[in-house]
Amino acid sequence: MGTYYSLGIISEFVAESEKTLTQAEWEQLLTKRLDLSLFQLTIHDNKIYGSLYPEIFKENIKDFYQILKEIAGPNRSENIDYYEKKFGSNLDDYHYSGTVLFVEGSDGSLIKIGVRFALLFVEGKVSVEIFNTEPHLINWLFRNSKIENKLAGCVISEIV
Repeated sequence: MGTYYSLGIISEFVAESEKTLTQAEWEQLLTKRLDLSLFQLTIHDNKIYGSLYPEIFKENIKDFYQILKEIAGPNRSENIDYYEKKFGSNLDDYHYSGTVLFVEGSDGSLIKIGVRFALLFVEGKVSVEIFNTEPHLINWLFRNSKIENKLAGCVISEIV
């Protein structure tokens, strides 16, 4: 196979803190990376689990692909069109990958967020030794953009 660039939608996550946090504290920390209103949340001890509501994906993915096509322009990778047609609006039909994000806790500690995400497209064989910053940049840019699509609140990139 190889090493390829991918873009996806976070379907599940688990974040862990060194101390037990309230839901309000979790929301304050994680809102930098995720729109928590898109996820069914469960808090247990010092962890919070999130699962993307399937209807959010189903209702927004077609428009989200149109936004990706607009951003990428006419010379975009054919893989965007291929993935849209092949996998459609059913989240369970997509291939998945995973990665880790970090946010800083109020006490300066790092909060690790393990994410599982549906691959919206994979392209371009790449060579990379370390790939830490770019997933955070893409996640933040989509999360904080003026894109009027709920899925912008849970975008992630990764090398797979």
